[in-house]
Amino acid sequence: MQRGFVRNKYSVFIIFLLFVFGSGEVLAVDGLYFNAINSRYLGLAGAGYALGGSPVDVALNPANLSLVKGKKLEFGLGASIIQNRYRDRFQDPNPELVYENDKSTNVVGPGPYIAFKLPVTETINYGVTFYVPGGASGGVDKITRNTPTGETVNQWADVNLPGPLGNSKQIKESNSNTFAVFKLVNGLSVKFGNLSLGGSVELAYGTQKLNQKYYDITGNIEIPGQGYYYESSKNAFAVGGILGANYSFSDSFRIAYAYQSHVGIPLNGGYSIGTNDPNYYRKTGVSYTFDLPEKHVLGFAFGPENLKFALDFVYTNYGSYLRKANQTLEDPWLPTPLGKTGSADAHLNFRDQWAVILGVEYKASSSWILRGGYSYNSPLVKSNALGGTTGGFFSLTDIVSAGFSYLFDSWSLDLAVSYNIPRKTIEGGKGTDWDLSHAVGSVGNANLTGYSYNARAAIPSFSIGAVKSFD
Repeated sequence: MQRGFVRNKYSVFIIFLLFVFGSGEVLAVDGLYFNAINSRYLGLAGAGYALGGSPVDVALNPANLSLVKGKKLEFGLGASIIQNRYRDRFQDPNPELVYENDKSTNVVGPGPYIAFKLPVTETINYGVTFYVPGGASGGVDKITRNTPTGETVNQWADVNLPGPLGNSKQIKESNSNTFAVFKLVNGLSVKFGNLSLGGSVELAYGTQKLNQKYYDITGNIEIPGQGYYYESSKNAFAVGGILGANYSFSDSFRIAYAYQSHVGIPLNGGYSIGTNDPNYYRKTGVSYTFDLPEKHVLGFAFGPENLKFALDFVYTNYGSYLRKANQTLEDPWLPTPLGKTGSADAHLNFRDQWAVILGVEYKASSSWILRGGYSYNSPLVKSNALGGTTGGFFSLTDIVSAGFSYLFDSWSLDLAVSYNIPRKTIEGGKGTDWDLSHAVGSVGNANLTGYSYNARAAIPSFSIGAVKSFD
């Protein structure tokens, strides 16, 4: 293999994967979002597109604003705890190149929300909400690996570290990533007899920071002239829309449909290549759009007033937007075997996803409402998309939840928990961006058979909220 091939071509792929999804494994039903916006729907495992009755419906199915009685204010805080375990190992005839990593991390992703619903006329209702649909901090910290070229540290980085530190062919690698999306949604519902129609406009804002560093094998000395840093600009705004409808066949049976449009958030920003390297004396601009995919939901709600069932079928077309992503630099500073370039592709290999969600809401008394739910989600990605920070995507298939509301005066206090049951440990695929960038053997060659990696994640979530009725 041509010398420097792994370092030059594939290291930027990994940076880009982290840039897009380093913290994305947090999120729930379809991989990029929390299981639910509010506490009530979290207790139902995310079901509620036909059930309705909460001010946050403006961001889910705005037609359901017609089901919210009177004027109401809703607010709360949710959080997901991403418990991720990443392992890899490299075996080689040369013992100087052999290593093994076993890293477990716990990352908290908060999700606050506030919503207000106001009746305009007897048939028209208005709603507004501000919430965080997803985001967290994540990455891998100081994992052992061979230098990207298989050379010694001093040869690879052109530095002069003393003794075994400079003569070692192994280093420590860290990737940190902070990502979040915020949404402000305004919408209306109009009621025509048993039919309600609704529409919302959402303003989305995204922010992203990424930092990659290399250290000597002890993890104490940061190697100069290496690493990457990215930060998105402050103008990462985009507009999307939501359309919804529901039809009540009777007091105990309702059907609904909701459509959420694709939103492309312009995460343009600045990219530093080669920390403290005079050849890259300033940041170069980065052009990149982060795509939140379309979503279609068909929902059913049935049962008497004191025992309601919610059944939702969710389809999200990730495959149309996130099979491959492109990053464009203003300056052609990115080195490849064919020379320096200003463009790089990352092979994300996401697939379309289906989900089935069942929730049950039981009104035990005038003061207590109990909830439970289950959700099954088809795997968002296979082993050909696994990397050091994407274990959560492979583990999000089965979700169980429970919650309750305590009603008093004009208030409802809501609490819910959910748990993303971990799947089996997923082995990383061969020939992926992550595999090729870490399967480094002797100088100029990759040992693809010697490198293996896997990941597993579990995600408990909780939410506490309150609803105030003014009527």
